[in-house]
Amino acid sequence: MTPMIKMSVAVLASAILFTAAPWFAHAATGPEVVVDLQVQKVVRQKDGAETMVDGQAGPGDTLEYRATYTNRGAAPARGVLATLPVPPDGMEYVDASAAPAKVLASLDGKQFAPAPLQRVVVLPDGSRKSEAVPASEYRFLRWNLGDLDAGKSVVVRSRMRLIGAPR
Repeated sequence: MTPMIKMSVAVLASAILFTAAPWFAHAATGPEVVVDLQVQKVVRQKDGAETMVDGQAGPGDTLEYRATYTNRGAAPARGVLATLPVPPDGMEYVDASAAPAKVLASLDGKQFAPAPLQRVVVLPDGSRKSEAVPASEYRFLRWNLGDLDAGKSVVVRSRMRLIGAPR
């Protein structure tokens, strides 16, 4: 029997904040934009309704990440980019769960393209074919939030599935 891996949702939030710190720091032009990241476990009720809870999460559980970008400055922040990394060990992006839905994705954090990502594969006969990249391979999500007026906030969110324990 395989032991059940349980992790605190708060620990998972801390882990993503630690790995994401460089991404959040460069998320917007201007030092006045701050990011608040919250993570909650998604629990589906018998009637199909969903609730968000704090507590323990184990393999197979879905977590929702909500990042609130707030301009605490006196002037608009220009060209705000919200970037959310997908932890490479033990987590995978849940396809089509990003909001706003117009999201860019990346496999490496350097090249971003509109989701769903596509790649070209070479077939045995030498021909090339475009195919969808599985969402489980996405490592970063990015939203172009444009300009963020002083005192305003924007929330981006995405769901990720816990597939194993982070290392």
